[in-house]
Amino acid sequence: MASGINEAALTLAALEVMNTPEFILEKVFQKGNLADLHNVQTGITMKQQIILAGQFGKTGLLGDATCTRKTSGASSVLTQKYWEPAGIEDTLVHCQAEVDSLFKAYYTKITQYIQRYELGSSELATFMAMLVEESMKKTISRAVWFGDKTVAAAQAALAGLIVGGNSVYYDYINGLWSQIFAAVTALTVKKYAITENTQVTLPLQLTLAADRALAIFEGVWALADPRLKADPSKKLMVSGAIFENYRQSLMTKGIYTDLAYTTNGFPSLKWNGIEVVNMESIWDLDLFADFVDNTVNNAGYLPNRVILTTPENIPVGTLNQSDFADLEIWYEKKERTNNISYGFSIDAKLLEEYMIVVGF
Repeated sequence: MASGINEAALTLAALEVMNTPEFILEKVFQKGNLADLHNVQTGITMKQQIILAGQFGKTGLLGDATCTRKTSGASSVLTQKYWEPAGIEDTLVHCQAEVDSLFKAYYTKITQYIQRYELGSSELATFMAMLVEESMKKTISRAVWFGDKTVAAAQAALAGLIVGGNSVYYDYINGLWSQIFAAVTALTVKKYAITENTQVTLPLQLTLAADRALAIFEGVWALADPRLKADPSKKLMVSGAIFENYRQSLMTKGIYTDLAYTTNGFPSLKWNGIEVVNMESIWDLDLFADFVDNTVNNAGYLPNRVILTTPENIPVGTLNQSDFADLEIWYEKKERTNNISYGFSIDAKLLEEYMIVVGF
């Protein structure tokens, strides 16, 4: 059997915590709402086509003294991409009987024999459902940004996973960073080089000179297409060290401003009228926990990152957005197990390369 509660590190005696709400959870960073950063599209199926229509080239010719109409022959070039959603799921299987009977947060509440096994609508059931839901949110963000069908373990001169076995938590789809790296290599997406990423240790990589974020923002802005610059929905998404460096710049220059928080919880500031979004709870946690640049000195894998784009240009597709919040919860009488399950389909797409600039 299995248990979703591991109380091995607790001293179980007469006076330990009696109520589930008294538990102190490991701090989980506010994840924010998916729709705050992405255009979320529903009803997406495998190989569903995305049509990208290019603008006409130059039109308008000088007329002459004839009745012949002039034509430039302009046309819109259509290109295509495809949604390729992957199904992601997990089930927590919990056998309450395997939890030590001295675990009073639950066992002091039981009034029937069946409650030794079936959690029902107890506080503990609510607590475990909350943990599963939070885990699902992390999975969604991890898939969208760091999904990589060919993710590999790091080697002496190759960036990758610290633990190769963790590939099962990343190889669902080719997420946004995988697509961005491929587009930069193909020279279809412009990149500003953040030289600190080439340092040999993570602390050195994250040591940014005063006002360095300002220089990075200017460098990214200089590479942006005029159509991206003109789009009112554009955002600068930045890793934690860059955001903190920019905040310090504002304070040093006497611009005393509190952090602005969007409705959905992402810390943000403004630069050049553009919202600067702190992505450390989405990018940094997974990067620092699971990836290294190599196995010689374990430097971080491009820890300083910036993206200038619009939510519409990096959409997330799913069959049904409600799947991102729905849980299946049931009790299996024969096995006496409590089960909490989630499942959803997901894909992420970088659409138009001219509508994004990156820095790393």
